Amino acid sequence: MQEIARRQALEGHQVTILATDAEELTALWDRRGKRLGPEVPTVHQGVRIRRLPVRPLPLGRVTFPALRWTTWLVGHLSTGGALALARFSPRVPALAEALREAEADLLFAWNITLEGLTAAVVREARRRGVPWIAVPLLHLGRPRFYTMRHQRALLKRASAVLTPTPGERAFLVEQGLSPGQVHVISPGVDPAEGAEADGQRFRRKYGLHGPLVVTLGALGYDKGTLHLLAAAQQLWRQGRTLTLALLGPQQESVRRALNRLPEPQRAACLAPGLVSEEEKWDALEAADVVALPSRTESFGLVFLEAWLRGKPVIGARAGAVADVIRHGVDGLLVPFGDVEGLAEALRTLLDDPVQARTMGQRGREKVLQTYTWAHQYDRLRTVMEAVMEGR
Repeated sequence: MQEIARRQALEGHQVTILATDAEELTALWDRRGKRLGPEVPTVHQGVRIRRLPVRPLPLGRVTFPALRWTTWLVGHLSTGGALALARFSPRVPALAEALREAEADLLFAWNITLEGLTAAVVREARRRGVPWIAVPLLHLGRPRFYTMRHQRALLKRASAVLTPTPGERAFLVEQGLSPGQVHVISPGVDPAEGAEADGQRFRRKYGLHGPLVVTLGALGYDKGTLHLLAAAQQLWRQGRTLTLALLGPQQESVRRALNRLPEPQRAACLAPGLVSEEEKWDALEAADVVALPSRTESFGLVFLEAWLRGKPVIGARAGAVADVIRHGVDGLLVPFGDVEGLAEALRTLLDDPVQARTMGQRGREKVLQTYTWAHQYDRLRTVMEAVMEGR
């Protein structure tokens, strides 16, 4: 979203991003979650950013999951009833007014699992008589709360729907969306990104030696973090020297798992939390393998970033990832949750550096041929122009 907005601004458009004040995911439903404080509108790279306060329901840790399941059940009976409940997923009272103040000619709605935000965009687009584009980011490896009946109904109203993979497009067409409405536009990378990466700088900072496996992103069960940790434990018990770097915010389940590790294994596990862009690229450059065995990916931008640095990748055979990684060609795929298969994939790449380098280089070639922002944004511009002409 940031890259698309930046490029729109460079072309002379006035762009506003409406986000929330949630600093972490739990703040969308739990009043105790970290927040960014009172709204201070800012401009970044020519894009105006407003962060609107989330007002979670009382006892959000209990009421929000109950609300989601209730919405799922009601959706089988009444789309309207489910959409009424969706206003609390998440509850952002200032959103409707902020959308009106934006006076937009074109609206985007991101991430259908938070369909309360998408529904607000739909209402404003209808009020103003302007087109809107949906970017649903479906997690087809765990689709329940991304493909509910009322969510599909919202997508059918979009002027266009952007999907990152052919598999997601095929799924949406099977669900009743018009083939001409759904466009495959993937995330991209800038080939210059990470050009100054210094893997040795990362290794020196943390005193690392020997093989390094890196995973990036929100760390939790659905991301395969616990399975990756269990696979690393298998290798450690076999006497292998290996450092596992877990870069990103940790869910409680991951924190507990790390605390339970025996001290020698804990010393072989690096978990610094969220890192800077510079350190992210340094870590990718330092890695021997980049693994993200997740079932909740709409695409997996991490794979593109790893390939850009010529690194082999491991993903889960779940959802969109099988459309991104060619098993045995530019990476390896294992079933989600298969610790034995994940350990074997790690052994394969760590024990055969020639094969690992070949896979990483093939991935880099694929990125440069297909997954650059210059290529993907040109395709998006065509869609934007079409929906504006047809308003």
